[in-house]
Amino acid sequence: MKSNKKLFFFLGWLGMVLYFTQRWIFGPLIPSLMEAFGADRTALGIVGAGSLWGYMFTPIIAGMLSDRFGRRYTVLFGIFGFSLLTVVSGMANSTGQLFLFRLVTGMTEAFFFIPLIAFTMELFPERPGFYVTFMSSGTSMGWFTGPALAGWLLDLTGNWRVPFILTGLAGIGIALLLMFFWPEEKKEIHTGGSFFDRSIMQRSSITMLVLVSFASMFQISAEFGFAMWYPVFLKTEIGTSASVAGVIAGVWGVGQFIGRPTMGWASDRLGYRRVGVIGGIVMGLSLILVLRAENPFLRGFLTLFTGFVGSAVMGTLWTFTGLTFSRARGLALGIMTTFSYAVSSLSPITIGYIGDRCRVSTGLMAICVPAVFLACAIFASTNFIKKDNQR
Repeated sequence: MKSNKKLFFFLGWLGMVLYFTQRWIFGPLIPSLMEAFGADRTALGIVGAGSLWGYMFTPIIAGMLSDRFGRRYTVLFGIFGFSLLTVVSGMANSTGQLFLFRLVTGMTEAFFFIPLIAFTMELFPERPGFYVTFMSSGTSMGWFTGPALAGWLLDLTGNWRVPFILTGLAGIGIALLLMFFWPEEKKEIHTGGSFFDRSIMQRSSITMLVLVSFASMFQISAEFGFAMWYPVFLKTEIGTSASVAGVIAGVWGVGQFIGRPTMGWASDRLGYRRVGVIGGIVMGLSLILVLRAENPFLRGFLTLFTGFVGSAVMGTLWTFTGLTFSRARGLALGIMTTFSYAVSSLSPITIGYIGDRCRVSTGLMAICVPAVFLACAIFASTNFIKKDNQR
């Protein structure tokens, strides 16, 4: 039976939603976890960074395996793995157990995300920017459903375990559907003894990989630090309920959901670097306004707008890197992701540390805002590296 690419795309998008839902249910649960386990903000920041630390071990492996043997089995292993481990995370009895479960969850996530982004570019080569950003917009919706669902379920049940268990079970359901509706994929025949394309070892390629990795590192530091601690800021410093904090923080994800395909469409026409750099600059300015806003409705709108314009940076970085390294796409995306996650995992810990000693808003302002502007500057500097497939 000939597989339907559109149905597969929709299922993959739902998988992206659940991928980030399970990651970002954590933020609104932090106050409850502090009470349940007698932990401070710094300790919960470390637990929250667990999945990011786990993620840094596997993107290169996931990319190389999917480049050589195809995308199907790596993607399915990833979504089954992180979904099952999310259920297990809901059964933790200490911060140490929760950290361990989240660490291993992060290790499986790369097997889903990296190959699926590469496969999307191969399924829709005519408009890669649009389809890659549209697929990744599922993660943006997960940025909304994660905190919103966690806050709602926490207020409804009073039990921090419920969001983990329900999200994980939903992910297992989507994984089963993906397994049955996977479209045919063309496998390239690999000759010789090389496990990957050697052109990625050229000096210009290494320089380009370093630059896009640093740009990704700073952008991810800003986005993940903000996503984890913004609901805590809203609850503890503004005084909202867990539900309201989750919804307002989740509006960031709605902005990203709308912005990613929009920015992808624009970048296919105007250039990936240009759209990414301009979007990042506007995002940095908007973050400052979000943290200083007094009116709750204005704060909600600015949160939405920040997510919308900020979606341009990572969406264009993924597409730009995939096109620049088309002969080793999975490997290049894996290298960029590994490096950026290894360092950006320090962002939520640092913000939690500052929050324990000062205010969470101070940590957000000191870490997230400068990181966005640094990402823009480094992405712009790739103009000085000449590659055949850049736009």
